Amino acid sequence: MLTPKENYRLRINGETPEWFPMHGYRQADSCCLMPRMNKEFIARHFVFDGEEPYQYGDNIYRSDWFDLDWEFVPAVGGATVHPGSPKVPDITHWEDYVSVPTIDMFDFADCYEKNKDYVKKDLWSETIIMTGFWERLMSLMDVENAAVAMIDEEQQEGIHRLFDQLSDFYCQYFTEMKKYFDFDMVQVHDDWGHQHSTFFSPDTAREMIAPYFKKVADCVHNLGMKFELHSCGKNGPMVPVYIEMGIDLWAPQLMNDVYALAQQYKGSGLYFGIHETPKFREGITDEEVIQLAHEWVDKWAPLDTIGYLMMGFPDLFKEEIISYSKEYFAK
Repeated sequence: MLTPKENYRLRINGETPEWFPMHGYRQADSCCLMPRMNKEFIARHFVFDGEEPYQYGDNIYRSDWFDLDWEFVPAVGGATVHPGSPKVPDITHWEDYVSVPTIDMFDFADCYEKNKDYVKKDLWSETIIMTGFWERLMSLMDVENAAVAMIDEEQQEGIHRLFDQLSDFYCQYFTEMKKYFDFDMVQVHDDWGHQHSTFFSPDTAREMIAPYFKKVADCVHNLGMKFELHSCGKNGPMVPVYIEMGIDLWAPQLMNDVYALAQQYKGSGLYFGIHETPKFREGITDEEVIQLAHEWVDKWAPLDTIGYLMMGFPDLFKEEIISYSKEYFAK
């Protein structure tokens, strides 16, 4: 019997697993550490660690990363920097307003002692940076100013300087986290789209952001880890860029035709995380749940995909996915 970690590794390496691995924060084949050592997790209300539950006393917290105030919006489950007074009014001279975080801000040894039992050795383990490159630029400049700067030749050089230093810091951060926790994968959040389209073109992404993601991805791979990108929005046109950057896993939102994308890019090295689950009507029978689980496995298992645990489905659905997928892969 494989451990969930071993089984997950088979799947994401393109080999045949024993069952269909399920990703998520709780009750999954994976575990994710988002420690309070990293003040951005506190500021964005996303602390998931081995200490006592963090007691948030307010919706607004200041992060020591770039000295920004983030406001948590309960209705959407996320935090944002208020627009209207950007921290960096001129990206060509961003060094006059902010500095990139340094690795000596963190006590990794203390973090390890407090969380070594939280990162389960038999689960696929992951750690996260909440704000990537485009999101970082938006948080510093406001979205309109950031969008203009991405295509303004006079401002682009300043963005390149910022992203180059930021990518070096991300590499250092992930290197230390790997040293202490031996993670299997890292994740970076960087939402490139909205409900209807992307914020910028694939060509702009290739010119302005992809080189820095590629640098971090290469670093992560050299450390023996996989790279997951969390990127919300209707980002189908960006998939070739994700592949060029060396991304191993992307879980698209459902405004994307995930099945078509997974078919089109099968064998590319990019795995798709699947949020889609059936809609379970009230009073559904066990037999119907089992049938839906079988149909779900038959649909997604032949493609380069990994399941994501979402709320609102019967326990039997997950149990049957595991049971039936064992039969499926045994064949």
